[in-house]
Amino acid sequence: MNETASKVRTNYILILLAAMIIVTLSSCEDVSDMAVNKVASPVLLDVKSTGANEITAYFYELDKTGILDHTVGIDSLPVSDLAVEVFAASTPVGVFTTNAEGSISVSYEGTKPNEYAGSYKGIAFRIKK
Repeated sequence: MNETASKVRTNYILILLAAMIIVTLSSCEDVSDMAVNKVASPVLLDVKSTGANEITAYFYELDKTGILDHTVGIDSLPVSDLAVEVFAASTPVGVFTTNAEGSISVSYEGTKPNEYAGSYKGIAFRIKK
């Protein structure tokens, strides 16, 4: 290889190396200033139709204390005395309180309820189903 080709090759390698360093350093940005702060819901919701124009919503807390024990696993515990605001197409239907089984029954006319909001253990939630 002649001397000119060797210099061109060395310059080419240095330019590629510099470009890789710049891309690597500029691509690592802090994402702590996200536009929307997402927090996992403190409750699990299961909604079932129980009749014509009536649904029953069941609220559970996930107990993960046995997650490492294959004989126990994750358990779903009913959440009682939970105040839940129910919405149908963003229109408030009412505020309901869960019973001992963690459920509420909601009768409706027209639009089926599809949104549930409340607060559990100091964490607000709003779930769309």
